[in-house]
Amino acid sequence: MNGVLWTFLGTLLTFSMTSLGAAGVFFVRKEIENALQCGFLGFAGGVMVAASVWSLLLPGIEFAEENGQTSWLVITGGFLLGVLLLLLADYILGTWEHMSLEKGTAMLVTAITAHNIPEGMAIGLAFALAAQNPGDAALFSGAAALTVGIAIQNFPEGTAVALPLAQSGMGRKKAFLYGSMSAMVEPVFGVLAAALAGAVRPAMPWFLSFAAGAMIYVVVQELIPEARACEDEKAGTLGFVVGFLVMMILDVALG
Repeated sequence: MNGVLWTFLGTLLTFSMTSLGAAGVFFVRKEIENALQCGFLGFAGGVMVAASVWSLLLPGIEFAEENGQTSWLVITGGFLLGVLLLLLADYILGTWEHMSLEKGTAMLVTAITAHNIPEGMAIGLAFALAAQNPGDAALFSGAAALTVGIAIQNFPEGTAVALPLAQSGMGRKKAFLYGSMSAMVEPVFGVLAAALAGAVRPAMPWFLSFAAGAMIYVVVQELIPEARACEDEKAGTLGFVVGFLVMMILDVALG
């Protein structure tokens, strides 16, 4: 089997599911209640926190241990690098005399995109391993299951990017584009990982924890404060709980 080809097809599926989730902006009224808007922001935060734990940090620890690395040290280092990148981006964007929406947009899309890079690489590594061992059907089945799991998880992630942007005043088409394009890195980095499987595997814990650090920073810095800013602050909290549970269930059930 051709690991690169299967990786491309698999990540094309995950990208399509992200786009499908982002398409939710076309089915929501442009003007909605403030409480519901805060609920969407909370939902996005919950999805990102759960994904950081179950999709990034825990697999990163497993990868590090398999590679004989000191897992806590590698994960901590990668996480802090992700936070530092967003701190730097926050500082640079803060010097621009633009609307705060543009800053929030850039940070949200950057974090979700950073999260999608290691997901694409994980699919690439799984199919590359299956291609290297064609007699082991379980490896291919595992790679396919991983792809389906990530694809299903990407649906709420596309929604988590596009809806808050649309409800903050961005046009629906542009919000959909941002939501969809956040997953474009999956096919790119997935194919690269499949082609260079031996070289990139040791670095996977760094990529995974880096993405987790970036996402947690955005949740704490941007999403939670905005979700708590509405008149009914419990709407953001309940949205967070729902988003967290949805993503946790998907990650655990499909992991």
